[in-house]
Order: sequence, then structure tokens, then C-alpha cells
Amino acid sequence: MNIEIAKVGERGQIVIPQEFRDELHIKKGEKFLVAISDNKLIFQQVGKLKAKTIDQLQQDLLDMKIAEQRFSQIEEGEAITQTKDEFLEEMDVWVKQ
Repeated sequence: MNIEIAKVGERGQIVIPQEFRDELHIKKGEKFLVAISDNKLIFQQVGKLKAKTIDQLQQDLLDMKIAEQRFSQIEEGEAITQTKDEFLEEMDVWVKQ
């Protein structure tokens, strides 16, 4: 594993070390998928992802965004909380309608 230190510039840009760019054949203007996972910043070259993988990642990111919004609603008191039994009873009523 190669390890280097990169720093963030004034505009939030991170310079990928030349050795890494050469090894991974990274060209100017190339696009990357950027994600945060377990307090780690992850970069993946978009051009090297398979279409199926990109679709899966997009769906996962969308699901995470929706979950984040729901947790925010709960924290702000904008959501209704129910027990499992209350939820199932409400679903039974909804299905019968």
C-alpha cells in the first residue's frame, strides 16, 4: 500500500500525488465518485466502474440520503414514532381500504 500526504487548497481541492496518478492512469478532467464511509473519504474513478455498479452505487447513495432526511425529521420532531404493533395495525387498516 502506498501512502502519501495531500493537503486541501483554498478552493477545497485535493491534489492526488503524481505517483498515484501515474499508477492509476488518472488524467486531467477525469470524474470520480466521492463518498464518505466510516469517517473516511473514498474516491473511485467513474470510468473504471461497471454500469451495474454505478447504478447500484447511485441507488445506495439515494437510499442513504433518504435515510439521513428521515433521521433529521425524527430529530426535529417532524416524524411520527410508533411501536411495531401500532405500525402493523395501521398497515392493516390501510391495506383494507
